[in-house]
Amino acid sequence: MRSPMSQNLKFAHPSVPRSPRRARRSAGRPGKRWGFPVCWVLGWVLLWSAGRVAAAPGVDLAPPPELSFDSIVKLVFTRNPTVRASREEMDAARHGLDEFRANLSRLEPFVELRSDLSDFPNRRDAFGNTVETVVGLKKETFEGAVLSTEVGGAYSRYEFGPFMDGSTDVEAGSGALVRTRLEMPFLGSRRRQERIIAQAFQESTARKAQLDYLKNYSGVVDDALEFFNEAVYYQALVEVYDRYASDLAKILADSRLPAGDQARVESVRGSAESSRNLYASRGKEDTEILRSYLALAPGTPLQIRVPEYRVSPFADSADDPAKLAALLDRARENNPAFTVLRDAKNNAELQRQRAINGRYDVTAFLEGTTFPLGSQSFDDRFRGWTVGGGLNVRLNDRRVLKSSQLKAEAEIRQFEAEIEAEELRVRRRITTETRALLDNDRNRTQNMEVIRKKAQEFESRLQEYFEGKINIDQLVDTRSGLTSSETTLASNWYYSANRESRLLLATGKAYELVGLKVKTAASNTLSR
Repeated sequence: MRSPMSQNLKFAHPSVPRSPRRARRSAGRPGKRWGFPVCWVLGWVLLWSAGRVAAAPGVDLAPPPELSFDSIVKLVFTRNPTVRASREEMDAARHGLDEFRANLSRLEPFVELRSDLSDFPNRRDAFGNTVETVVGLKKETFEGAVLSTEVGGAYSRYEFGPFMDGSTDVEAGSGALVRTRLEMPFLGSRRRQERIIAQAFQESTARKAQLDYLKNYSGVVDDALEFFNEAVYYQALVEVYDRYASDLAKILADSRLPAGDQARVESVRGSAESSRNLYASRGKEDTEILRSYLALAPGTPLQIRVPEYRVSPFADSADDPAKLAALLDRARENNPAFTVLRDAKNNAELQRQRAINGRYDVTAFLEGTTFPLGSQSFDDRFRGWTVGGGLNVRLNDRRVLKSSQLKAEAEIRQFEAEIEAEELRVRRRITTETRALLDNDRNRTQNMEVIRKKAQEFESRLQEYFEGKINIDQLVDTRSGLTSSETTLASNWYYSANRESRLLLATGKAYELVGLKVKTAASNTLSR
């Protein structure tokens, strides 16, 4: 994120080492997603907004006294505005899918007024109108079934022309009715097929929002952890150069130091203190950026210390295929992305099967009406009833069905490839990182032995110097070599910490800590 130093310091102590992050970027290898200007703009924007983050009800967002993997993951989940915005976008897409389903599966009351005006010249020259008013409930399911029940009244008035005796006649009356209708689609319902196609679009939108959220959350956690590890790395370098400067100060305070060598030692100590201050400044920069990722106000106290070294629990998995397989199984179980993609594949297979079976559109209906009230002298349907039913068979357009089938098959292949890509990514990370952790642990053992020998050599050289056996340059070079070995040890820790963080992310620990998982395969929604 920051440009590397333009030149190495030309002093007797080791040249100022860059962090592995800076070294990697200066060599032209891919780094993080953002470049120098964008990173700083984003960092200060997040810092500006950090004090405006509202706590969710019942969630304690106070920073912990000491940061760790667990606390950073939880703070990113609850506080980071990028993660929160992505989570709200996912929730909006999920509610949009629920809205779509509810809109096509609803229970609605209704009122209906029907009026018919009729003229039948050959039926005694009858002319009149019929008015019917009903209230009812209509239930429509997502599958296309319809159930309606209605009650109401009807009024009718007809005038008849001259008949036999030349007189006219008027008939009028009213009555009540109760009507029920059930419509049930079966094989290949076009209505059902259209709704499934529309639902597939809504599901793809919700699914994309879910996967984007998981990707953004994991990415922000990865960035925050790397800045945390880098801040710890610089803290370790500060401690290394504090010891370096302290040893040089002891030499200066020794009365046996020749006056001609004093300027040389002071120059080296000044360079060591300058390097120490540079690392302290870089550590503060990383800490401020880390605060921005955690949405903490500038200056919020954070305890960052160099932890005691421990062998990563993942290291012993490098040479054990069974343990590597167990880590991969754990990743499949804890990573919600696998569940989302598997459910997407199952949905596509269901749509394909429906397209294959949808050659015919078969719909059945059953309807009944009863007339419990009315004028017996006017309406001969009084106290009667009717029951009717039918079956509608229609041949669906094969072009639509074929396109739906091909689309579903392409989606099946797409989701299979995405699942395979996710598994390969996780498998590659688990395999390479566990192997690298084991190698780092072995290198650390060698580094510790080198440091022990160089420390003994410095004590011996210090005595030889005051005995006049070596000159000041040889003494300073010996102490410089010890500092160089200690910085190598700090780099070893940094690499190991980053690798372990990436392994914890790959195995789904970041999701497990905050309880992020898919509720069920049917609903395909994330929950906490």
